[in-house]
Amino acid sequence: MDVLFSKVDIPLENIHHIDPSLLDDIEELADSYEKQLIAEFAVRNSARFPIFDLILLGIGPDGHTASLFPGHSLLAEEDRWVAYLEDSPKPPPKRITLTYPGINHASRVAFVATGESKQDVLAEIMDDPAKTSLPASRVRPTHHGKLYWFVDDAASAKVKYEKTPFKL
Repeated sequence: MDVLFSKVDIPLENIHHIDPSLLDDIEELADSYEKQLIAEFAVRNSARFPIFDLILLGIGPDGHTASLFPGHSLLAEEDRWVAYLEDSPKPPPKRITLTYPGINHASRVAFVATGESKQDVLAEIMDDPAKTSLPASRVRPTHHGKLYWFVDDAASAKVKYEKTPFKL
């Protein structure tokens, strides 16, 4: 946390992170983090779900994002902001994650994908989004939210969708 946030001018009270003292109790860790987010966001904007300014995500070669994996029961979660899993198909087996309701209510969601291992999954998501059910393809911000993809040439080599060069 210190590496990133020491470089940007964000007030500490605007940074919400998990409590590392609860790492041995994954269920309590997820509950504690969700309560922290509810205390911040439910009071401020009376929303059923938080409205983050920005969520930064990655994508795995299998199409997972956050800790939302293909075929996992968490893909159907509709009420919780934060959930835990103890059976992740990738190490570590115990994780917590934002759920789709939490992610999809963000104002902006940005994916970052690099490397050849992402070629097939990016082509599937970008070129035929209606035919895929990969977890990353289900990230669709609501309420005027925007979705951005920042990908390198290696990751996007098989994508047919027209690319927009990044300009500052």
